[in-house]
Amino acid sequence: MKRISTGIEGLSTFLGGASGVCLVIACGLIIAEIANRSFFHATFYIVDEYSGYLMAISSFLGLSFAEKHNGHIRMELIDYLQDRFPKTILLIRQLCYILAALFALYLTMVTWKLFFSSYMGNERSYQVSETLLAIPQAFLPLGSFVLFLQYVVNFLKTRPEGQVNG
Repeated sequence: MKRISTGIEGLSTFLGGASGVCLVIACGLIIAEIANRSFFHATFYIVDEYSGYLMAISSFLGLSFAEKHNGHIRMELIDYLQDRFPKTILLIRQLCYILAALFALYLTMVTWKLFFSSYMGNERSYQVSETLLAIPQAFLPLGSFVLFLQYVVNFLKTRPEGQVNG
């Protein structure tokens, strides 16, 4: 189990890096568009569309990385009460991980349905590029599913042993 947990956390780290790369590419596209408009009075036509895709991809790929590093919004009150009510806080934390994992699993199913529908329908963007929508949408269920896995790993870490056994 320890090996699986380490693999999931490694995947979260990799997707976090990929999320950063998406942001850098989006920024590069925007800067190139600004330069192109300023110096050549022309446009690339696809920058708005593709930077939007990259931002959505970046958001979903970065979800599990943010969870791994406690980057999501948390109730600090629970941390303050940790010393006074450790067992109660542990149960609340475990319940939160279970609910979050269920939500991430639901999000995975919904985004998979969206992706699969676009793929089967050969749906394309209405923009000039006519991009196959299944391409950027493929990253949505991937990011959601790895977030689900990261919640499961974090839940297992809250067990009384405090770690994932292997």
